[in-house]
Amino acid sequence: MDNKKYENIQKEKTQSSSTSRKPDALFLYISVLTVQILSIASGASMVWTSPVLGKLYSNDTEVNPIGRPITTIEVSMLAGIPTFTNILGGFFLPKLSDIFGRKRYLLCSGLVMLLSGVGLAFSESVLLMIITRCIFGFPGAWIVICLYAAEVSEDHNRGKFGCYFGIFHQMGHLFGFVVGPFFSVKYFTLIITSPLLIFVVVFMLVPETPMYLLAIGRENDCKTALRKLRSNKEEEEIESALKKLKESQMKPKEEQGKITDLIKKRESILAVLLGLIPVLTKYCSGVTVLFTFLAPFLDQAGTSLSGDIMAIIIAVFKITFFILTSLFVDRFGRRKMLVISSTGTAIPLFLLGIYFYLQSIDSSLIAYLQWIPLTCLIFTVCCFGSGLGPIPLAVVSELPSADLRAVTSSLVHSIGSVVAFLLTFLYPLVSESLGNHWCMWWFSINCVVGAIVTYFFLPETKGKSFDEIQEILRNYAKK
Repeated sequence: MDNKKYENIQKEKTQSSSTSRKPDALFLYISVLTVQILSIASGASMVWTSPVLGKLYSNDTEVNPIGRPITTIEVSMLAGIPTFTNILGGFFLPKLSDIFGRKRYLLCSGLVMLLSGVGLAFSESVLLMIITRCIFGFPGAWIVICLYAAEVSEDHNRGKFGCYFGIFHQMGHLFGFVVGPFFSVKYFTLIITSPLLIFVVVFMLVPETPMYLLAIGRENDCKTALRKLRSNKEEEEIESALKKLKESQMKPKEEQGKITDLIKKRESILAVLLGLIPVLTKYCSGVTVLFTFLAPFLDQAGTSLSGDIMAIIIAVFKITFFILTSLFVDRFGRRKMLVISSTGTAIPLFLLGIYFYLQSIDSSLIAYLQWIPLTCLIFTVCCFGSGLGPIPLAVVSELPSADLRAVTSSLVHSIGSVVAFLLTFLYPLVSESLGNHWCMWWFSINCVVGAIVTYFFLPETKGKSFDEIQEILRNYAKK
């Protein structure tokens, strides 16, 4: 690296450091928070099965819209198949955001989710429920949400805003847990779908990402978007930000990265492999699976409180730690927090496995251990929320080069969705045949393995620009 280039980089770092002390622009918060309305609806949809399954098991036709108790295999299909279709949608469709833009794609996704949510509310058969739930998650909106947040943010706040998806996804969980027990399946579904109406209206007012606008040659629009998103900065700083974007400008649209381009550079393959580390650890920890069946799971634990009430308590703790993580991730770093989170999550899961083992052998100790399930799950979600929950999505959005960001994110999240589908589909069957204790112990082991792999292989991206992250990956690829 020549001296002039080095001096320019140091100058930009100095400017970035000085401007990072200013409060982030209000319009930046509005843009990021508006797109997270999709995250709320997505999170509520994910735990839809938790309060609904109790109604679908009922013989009361006024409570149960399908008119008969649901079977175990139907439960697996209702929870698992939509996760599988997310794989297909998440793998192919987010790539369209490179063609039509992040904003247009997210608007279309919001409309699809809104219509399918209404369809789910009026479904009266398991088949229709499965189909409408599949359509709801098919656009893979969560991938583009993370891309949008990453591309409107700055280097010093990208980690914080990257965690917002996880925070609002958990708020969606809480929304579902709070509303579900008190309404019929129809009205519950309509209520958790209603935020999408707000999203469709408000999101029309926010800008496209400056990075995308510059990539398609709309420099004036890019500068206008920067002025809105960086309204806390002087014009000179806006020009500096624009210059920085130009230096790392995307390739022309016809040269946008394809899935086959991932194998052309070692650093691109490395971005996929490294992105898989936190994503697979997150899903293999089993926390996302447990939240899908949380109320029935807690009822099975045999505690004095109802599963619905405990689900609400656990969701509150989970959201709290997701928020705390967003505040500290840019201070302590991604890798350190992921290692601590993975290790911490493993311990209460292992203890929960012991509780279910004692329950399976009808141990007399169970009468004195009724506090274990709720306590262990609270510690589990607190540890999970301190890293494994919110950080993986931010990491995946940071690692790839600009031209391969959408396709890499799609590939990584699709592989994660495959794992999530298998775990969600198999959990009710394995739990019924082998017992919950084996499931908990398996999840615990996965967390330990994930912590070890993260510590030794995942690079730290705290405070790094996209160009600096690519340089790190190129250096890794040479080793």
